[in-house]
Amino acid sequence: MKQNTTGYLLALLAVVIWSGNFVVARAVADMIPPWQCNFWRWATAFAAILPFAWRHLREDWPALRRRWRYVLLMSLLGVTLMNTFFYKAGQSTESLNMALIAPTAPIIILICARLFYGEAVTRRRLLGMLVVACGIVILVSRGDLARLLALRFAPGDLWSLGGAACFGLYSLFMRHRGAELSVFGFSAATFGLGSLFCLPPVLAEMYWLPPAQWEPAVITGVLYTGVGCSFFSFCLWTASISRIGPVRAGIVYYSMPVFAATGAHLVLGEAVNMAQILGGLLIIGGILIATLQRPHLPVRKENA
Repeated sequence: MKQNTTGYLLALLAVVIWSGNFVVARAVADMIPPWQCNFWRWATAFAAILPFAWRHLREDWPALRRRWRYVLLMSLLGVTLMNTFFYKAGQSTESLNMALIAPTAPIIILICARLFYGEAVTRRRLLGMLVVACGIVILVSRGDLARLLALRFAPGDLWSLGGAACFGLYSLFMRHRGAELSVFGFSAATFGLGSLFCLPPVLAEMYWLPPAQWEPAVITGVLYTGVGCSFFSFCLWTASISRIGPVRAGIVYYSMPVFAATGAHLVLGEAVNMAQILGGLLIIGGILIATLQRPHLPVRKENA
């Protein structure tokens, strides 16, 4: 029970920090291209984690070499592609569309866990996901059906779906990390490799696109996403999955719109209405339904 509680708290803290990424993405979208934004984010994260991970990297080096294919795959999914897809999506789709598509990651985790590992999909978990889905629709539409009916899907929606798929697969495959790869060693290796994989498209952007505008907002955004969203959150998420598994951690990820809406209100001054509050409560309630387990009462044995 203590391990489960710790796992849920770690996942929730990671989601809270990640939610600020939406605010940063909106603030710097016109100042820095997506591949460069992603590269500097993860280069910052690698510099932040290296002093803590250097000893672990040396100890994990035999396992990293032995499992290099797995490490490369996780670097591509979690570092190189995922957030670049979301940053790219922000150039051609509405924030409402992105908010509806991003929470598909836990659904992808649940489906793949069922297909690849035969994990059971309980009625309680399905009910919780349904309640969460209703909450997300109310939250992002602000209780206005016309906003949903007026949705027009753009090419950026496919980029958003690609980002959600990358996160879902990254979380699902995290179960294969094993004890031989420490959290710090594994995270530092994926941060570094993922940043290197970004270099070719970054160089292409620097050649073909206008230079990035290194305004204070961009520098602050890179530091926040690099140290907070990448270094702290990915270590928290990795530790959470090792305790409660990717499916249950993925359900906590559904709370992202609640914290993203709160951050947008506090930082960007976006209004919050009663429909959004109701949506947030439904999301939290759905997560509790899907994750909390009934206590198992001891069976009293009759005396012979």
